[in-house]
Amino acid sequence: MSLMLACATFSQIFASLSWGHESYQMTEWLINYAGGFVRRGLPGEIIARLSEATGIRANYLVIATSLSCYLALVIWFLRASTRVFPAALIISSIVMGFPAYQDSIIRKDCFGVMLLLSCLKAEASSLPRPWVICIVNLLASIAILSHEAFVFYAIPAFILFQRTQHSSQDFRSIVRRSLSLLPTTAVFLFAICHHGTPEIARAVHESWMPLWQSIDPSVTSVTTPDASIEGLGWTTSQGLSLSIYMLSHGLYQPLAWAMVFIISFVLVLLYTGNGKNADPANSMQMKVRIAALLVAQLLFISPLFLLGVDYGRWLFFWVASSIILQTLHWKAPNWLESATFRVFDKMHLSAIFERIPVRDWYLLFFGVPVCWNLYNFITAAPLIRHLDILRNSF
Repeated sequence: MSLMLACATFSQIFASLSWGHESYQMTEWLINYAGGFVRRGLPGEIIARLSEATGIRANYLVIATSLSCYLALVIWFLRASTRVFPAALIISSIVMGFPAYQDSIIRKDCFGVMLLLSCLKAEASSLPRPWVICIVNLLASIAILSHEAFVFYAIPAFILFQRTQHSSQDFRSIVRRSLSLLPTTAVFLFAICHHGTPEIARAVHESWMPLWQSIDPSVTSVTTPDASIEGLGWTTSQGLSLSIYMLSHGLYQPLAWAMVFIISFVLVLLYTGNGKNADPANSMQMKVRIAALLVAQLLFISPLFLLGVDYGRWLFFWVASSIILQTLHWKAPNWLESATFRVFDKMHLSAIFERIPVRDWYLLFFGVPVCWNLYNFITAAPLIRHLDILRNSF
């Protein structure tokens, strides 16, 4: 599994050297403020300034930044999370395998998850409270100005969850934490109000025209923006109508994606408590705790299913953020954990999980697709994906 992940990562990085204006991955990073302030534009503006100052091509800076975030997150998971979750789960398609197997390393996903991790670490630090509030708001604002999806998988959990060393999360503590994030809320509202227009999209696209030509010399003139830059001109109603169309025209896609999420949920629960230093006696308690986190996080990110159709990315945000919260000893509210325990008890889930043998090789045959045809669902699994590559090679 490690070798397959390394191969998938290397092949993606090698392929990304030729990604230009038609790549959703590359253009997502290169949205900038050439046409004025716009959502998701902060990283692109910084990269543009660095490229101008250093002479390094912007796409190389994007690749280096993306790969650094991805590797840092993989290393942190393997160092910190394997006390509860086995390494096989971490490098599987459900967690860090998804960006590698589905060409999503060169996106802002790992960057946003890293900023969530940083916010949680800052909150748990011994720094004076005013410093903590400033650092958290700064990191959260950077994340929102990079991609507004951060609000859904990070902010509600930060406000409503609690660290296990805290005996309770009363109403006043929730209000205090909410008020401490007012600067972040203001940044989010500002980004929503200035979400982009077709004119800004054209300005951003034209600012990178020399880069598109250096990546692909055959590109002499492209009159309209592509990929993520074009998406700046989309309105919320357009995104909503596309999502509703995907979810309401035929049962195949909604059922297929529901099964992907259900299987992912079951697999995470199955492997929870099988880490290298996990205590078997507390295995069910850990399963209940991660189940409550997963349920809550799924509710928090649910608006993303209506605002966009990148379901695989939403799944990555969902599982990765939940594992981070569990690793750093954050927990869902007590009432939700109690309700989850009752479900486990009534459905005899503890006995069911105890009877299922946990084998790492199960994860070789499960993958998260990015498209919606049957072939992509089948070839999303790591083993099948590599066999398919070998078949096409010969």
